[in-house]
Amino acid sequence: MLSLRWQSAIKLCCDPVDIFYVMDNSIQFFRISRLYESFVPAAGGAGRYFFLLDIASDVARWSPEAVSAFALPGEFVKNNTLMMRKILSPEDASAFEKDLEAVRRRSVEKKETVWKMKNGTGETLPCTVKYFTVRDYAGMPAYLAAAITGGGVEQHTDPTTSLPDQLSFLDHLRRILHDGGKAVILLIGTSDFVEINSLYGYTFGNRVLAALAENLKRLGGERGKLFRGEGTMLFFCTEEMSVDEVCRIYREQKNYAAKMISVDDTRVSVHLSAGVVAADKVDVDVHSILACARYARNRSETEEDGAPVVLENDYPDRNKAALELVNAIRGDVEAGCRNFTLHYQPTIRVEDGKLIGCEAFLRWECEKYGNISPADFLLWLEDDRSFAVLGNWILEHAIREGRQLLKYEPDLMINVNLAQRTLEQPKFHQMLLGTLKQNEMNGRNLCLELTDRCRNMDPKFLLNEVMFFKSCGIHVALDGSCLLDLRLVRNLPVDILKMGRDFTQNLKVSEKDRALLAALGMYSGKTGLRLYAEGVEDANTLELIRDGGVYAYQGYYVSQPVPFEAFLASVKPA
Repeated sequence: MLSLRWQSAIKLCCDPVDIFYVMDNSIQFFRISRLYESFVPAAGGAGRYFFLLDIASDVARWSPEAVSAFALPGEFVKNNTLMMRKILSPEDASAFEKDLEAVRRRSVEKKETVWKMKNGTGETLPCTVKYFTVRDYAGMPAYLAAAITGGGVEQHTDPTTSLPDQLSFLDHLRRILHDGGKAVILLIGTSDFVEINSLYGYTFGNRVLAALAENLKRLGGERGKLFRGEGTMLFFCTEEMSVDEVCRIYREQKNYAAKMISVDDTRVSVHLSAGVVAADKVDVDVHSILACARYARNRSETEEDGAPVVLENDYPDRNKAALELVNAIRGDVEAGCRNFTLHYQPTIRVEDGKLIGCEAFLRWECEKYGNISPADFLLWLEDDRSFAVLGNWILEHAIREGRQLLKYEPDLMINVNLAQRTLEQPKFHQMLLGTLKQNEMNGRNLCLELTDRCRNMDPKFLLNEVMFFKSCGIHVALDGSCLLDLRLVRNLPVDILKMGRDFTQNLKVSEKDRALLAALGMYSGKTGLRLYAEGVEDANTLELIRDGGVYAYQGYYVSQPVPFEAFLASVKPA
């Protein structure tokens, strides 16, 4: 007999076909309720629209907010398929039933789509739906969890600018593409807002951002919609304007920001940068389009002095569709990184030519696109949410494969690049130490290389992270790009400074670079910092780095990065 507390949680339906009989299904009710309560925070907490479906019995529990928004008969629905036919368009109801069948066959794990759903007033509106399967102990699909956004059922408004937020932008773009439309997206970012907040305070900074948003809204008028993105980013999305028109609007916005924005009689100048993406691919995930826009915006800031960088489906240097490629790579990450592998390049000690370590390099290959260099896609994904997932995969995979290498070379050190997105994860420490423990690997066999963009992180946070790694016995290296910012070398207690390939290969022709190498060699000799050189490709360069006090090197002079099996074979005894 269920307690009154459980019984009172049930809202019986008025339609007999929908009545959920608790007494006959008490165990089933208990299981779906327990899982539902676990799903609430995963779906974004109370106030969100979602449901959890028991696939075998076709019993679903809907959130109270969804019950109200879609005028459902109650939270518990026994014949969910029949109920879905009532609130979905015929095409979407049929597609949902086909998806359910695919889930049962285990050919679909998760999906993001758009449904036309009937709300409480009888109006049919497009809603974005994301669902995924939950497996039982035998690995069979047991439940389908779905979250619903958009369609007027949710409003996300940024309090600073009074604009819809990034989730709303993604929903808006998704509906445009789902309906066969085309859109031009303008992503605008700022380069100096940290200084503005530091000098004048966050309240002042928020008012400057609000002024930028108001001016951009004026320029765009009724021909597009404006959204607030992460940080200080603004999105302008239009179905009516051409790429040239959007670029003209941006140039006017850039001039406005550069000519001093006035807030409380204080005038500040803001430097802007922008990426523009023309999107017309219905089968491309909107997050991939977002990743492309961020990539273009970053290029605008770092290479074009704020001039707009435009992407119109042409992939640089490969004549391939950028959006489709990024979409394929993101999809692979979300599917478990199935087409990713790690290759390993040996690290050789200069003094005696002994193998002392290796660096893990990422590779991605699939039948459609072939072998794609990380240099061609990592920059696209650095700001994307999938990058942290990929970073974790790289680290976990390198540690797992490193354990096999250590059977034959116990003192080997495995170098793994650590990106900003990975480092900023809330539970990164737990994941790292858990992976080391699970693979019985000592921290002294791991070296984490801080990549270029880590230079932009808060110095105190970065120092604390380095101190944590060192307390675990893990080595820390700064990659070659950090030669651009020697304050990191001075302020962080790192073990290794790596000189990049461009610097190393320039040693043969640049007296200034040789002088800098000599200075770094002297500095490392007095401080215990070890110098590593990347990109050593001939004997002459090896002699130059030997004279400069370099401790170890990598490069094609010894070996290019090779697949794990080949590297493992090279360390095994003959």
